[in-house]
Amino acid sequence: MKHIKSLALTVIILLAGVSIGACVNQPAKSASSEEQEPGTITTIITITRDFGRELMLGETLAVAPDTSAMAALMEVAEVETAYGGGFVDAINGVRSDYSGSQKTKKDWFFYINGIQSNIGALDYTLHDGDVQYWDFHSWSFRHFIPAVIDSFPSVFRQGFDGRLRPTLIVCPDYLKKDAAKLEEKLARLEVEEVSIKSLDELPDGELGDSNVILVSGPNNRLSAELNQNWKRLGFFTYFDGGDLVVIDNDGEIAAEYGAGTGLIQATQNPWNPKGIGACENVVWLVSGTDDVGVKNALDVLLDRHNKVQYTAAIVVTDGKIIRIPQ
Repeated sequence: MKHIKSLALTVIILLAGVSIGACVNQPAKSASSEEQEPGTITTIITITRDFGRELMLGETLAVAPDTSAMAALMEVAEVETAYGGGFVDAINGVRSDYSGSQKTKKDWFFYINGIQSNIGALDYTLHDGDVQYWDFHSWSFRHFIPAVIDSFPSVFRQGFDGRLRPTLIVCPDYLKKDAAKLEEKLARLEVEEVSIKSLDELPDGELGDSNVILVSGPNNRLSAELNQNWKRLGFFTYFDGGDLVVIDNDGEIAAEYGAGTGLIQATQNPWNPKGIGACENVVWLVSGTDDVGVKNALDVLLDRHNKVQYTAAIVVTDGKIIRIPQ
């Protein structure tokens, strides 16, 4: 996958707070509430630990239109910063820890609408409806997790930094009826410009220009490409034969799941020519070990989408939703 950026380069960009220029896209849709104060925008701020396992804070806030993500965060939490105020060192007393072994190192990670930001919170100007998500977790195995599914459907409704790509649902022909249900669900959630294409209908460049939801099992060229590059894409799972292998945050195999297992995980779009650090669009993989697993995963978005809140990714098995990494 030639357009996937190296992990080391992406981490350097993130730490340096360098803004990568975005293409001119349609403006993001407002998701503000009916009770929004005149002259303000609305943002949601969520703070968790250990990939959402512990909710520390969740609040909706009205702020001025030119407010930075950092300023909004400081409105609702006690924040300690470093490096000139651009780096979050602690939130509500939970402090970054670089001591000890690699496995014990923990830090705060910052997402806007489910996309890990390549702009520091001090430099990111909020847009109406943005979901600001902070999670404190170990980075022993994954320094860079390009996207999470926490704030569905905000990335498809808001985009990043005020710019929104169209949403493209890609699936095999025999899953088009199921994909149509997802299209209807997104419409009810005020996501605009959604289309469905089969794997054989994709024109050149459309994958890289869109927010993609790939509804499919592992046995097609797109799913296989993602699976082959699972480490670079920040995934904690990969398909091996008929099984789904789940990796923990130390890089060890945590579980293996067989028939009927579903999976929902996200990354920044690797088909974007700028790579997975561009913060322009995403790929969500709604998949499974077989067709039953794919439909089990899809059913979560259709009927229980609130259950993906505060999660990086999920496995669906035996009717249960299991957050990953485990």
